[in-house]
Amino acid sequence: MRAATVLRSVICRALAIVLAALAALSSIAPVQAFADDSSQPVKTVRVGWLVNNEGFQNGTPGERLSGWGYEYLQTLSYYTPGWRYEYVSGTFTELMDMLEAGEIDLMPNISYSEERAQKLLFSSNPEGTERYYIYARPDRDDLAKGDPQALQGLTIGYNSGVMQTIVGQQWLANEGIACTYREYDGGSVLFDALANGEVDAIIMNDTISSPEASPMFYVGSSDYYFAVPKSRPDLMDNINSAMAAINRVNPRYNDEVKSNYSAQNSGSSSLTGDERAWLKANNNTITRLHYGQTPLLQRRRRRQNGRLARIACDDVAR
Repeated sequence: MRAATVLRSVICRALAIVLAALAALSSIAPVQAFADDSSQPVKTVRVGWLVNNEGFQNGTPGERLSGWGYEYLQTLSYYTPGWRYEYVSGTFTELMDMLEAGEIDLMPNISYSEERAQKLLFSSNPEGTERYYIYARPDRDDLAKGDPQALQGLTIGYNSGVMQTIVGQQWLANEGIACTYREYDGGSVLFDALANGEVDAIIMNDTISSPEASPMFYVGSSDYYFAVPKSRPDLMDNINSAMAAINRVNPRYNDEVKSNYSAQNSGSSSLTGDERAWLKANNNTITRLHYGQTPLLQRRRRRQNGRLARIACDDVAR
């Protein structure tokens, strides 16, 4: 009887020691978080969010977000189970510095260069291709003639540290253009400066645009990629796998999403100087235009006293 009592005491003490050890370990070991489906661990991915870049990334983190860059990221996360995005706002230069320092984990839409490849990992396949233009207001008939020398002496806006600026300024130098450069932060701010007359032209890519800007000169293009710090090859493995899956389902996915937000990038809907002059000379006003039909012009005819005498609608020849 005494032996049985001693045995039970030893077993209880051993169990107490084991439970105490487990409690101590649980207090210092990290608790693994899991995704909503409880099958994948959560991996928080800090993503750079460009300010003033409407069309590509719309909105402010913490509020409603949209844009073709945002939609691509959401689709990417579908093929990377467990990913949870944390968006970090900044200018392009600020975010690139943070990416290289490992303070954020991911940047989309980054053009490749040998210098950048020394500090960053790039996706195996590009997200897409962006084209670079010198934009001006649609009424700049002097630039619409296609002669680069018309840019001589003008003030041209640009964003710092981006590939379109490097390519655009090199193109201008090759053409022998001497101009004044003015720096702005963000693509939307750049287009605003053009619309407000602060600059004569801007160097910009086709990821975003404005109805008050027309692409006057094509200066180059490049592919763009996802980029992560050198210290995060695990993320790049996930990205490459996800991009391959997206391409298998729809090879044109990125172009289709981009077109939903960038329909104006192929040109401007604003009237040119010649078109404005014609309307003024003919005293006509466009009243409506349906896709696939000729526009109708409303012609005002007035008596000598200036009162409206008759309104006639004429079809404009195709």
